[in-house]
Order: sequence, then structure tokens, then C-alpha cells
Amino acid sequence: MAYIRTDEVKEIRNTLKEEFGPDLKFGVKKESGGIAVRVTLKKGNVDFSDITRDLSGGDNHGYAQINQYHLGNYGDHRPLFEDIINVIKKAPGNADNGREWYDKSDAQYDHFDTAFYFNLEVGNWNKPYEKVV
Repeated sequence: MAYIRTDEVKEIRNTLKEEFGPDLKFGVKKESGGIAVRVTLKKGNVDFSDITRDLSGGDNHGYAQINQYHLGNYGDHRPLFEDIINVIKKAPGNADNGREWYDKSDAQYDHFDTAFYFNLEVGNWNKPYEKVV
């Protein structure tokens, strides 16, 4: 059964800080009753205006949900997102009794077996990503 412990979420947060330093600020929190972790890029020196959007169809408002299965859609940002996802998958293994992420799911047979689910987003629907110099 998918589940992520608080100490594993903390390890993801700490590793992201170590890997990306002051260049990017992340929000990392456990959600969905503990079966998922949400990683949000809140602030940084990277310009994401080419992939963020306004949900109402208007001007760009600094928000994007990142699809881990289609990273090619994000152009020059792909390597950054791959690095972040790599941290999400491996960092819990550094926690006490932690484990690396795995996915043995097979949707064809309606069988879902994963360590935990994760969501990656740039900004949030109610608080956009902030580009700083």
C-alpha cells in the first residue's frame, strides 16, 4: 500500500535544499492521507513563464502541474525536473528505515503497487511561482 512517512518527506525537503541551494525554494508536504508527497517550486532564479499558465485562460499567472511521464513537453526545463524527480524517488532511502521509491503497478490488470505517489508543480493555483534575480 502506498504510504510516505513524515521523516521521508523531511528527507526529501532536506535533500532538495542541499542539491539546489538558495537558487530554488521548495514547498514539500505530505498529502492525500499520507499516500503522496507534493513538491512545489515556490521561488527561484529560473524563468518558467514558457510553461506556466492561468487556469482561466488569461494572462500567465505562474502555475503549472508537471506530468512526470511527459517531461519532454517542458523543453529546456526537462533536466531540472528530472533532477527534482530523482531526488523525490531516492531521498526517502536516506531516512531512518527509509526506502527508495518503486512502482510495480500494472494498470492493465488493475494492480497498483507503489511506494508512494508524488506531484510536482511550479507555483500553486493560489500563489504563483516567484521569479527572482
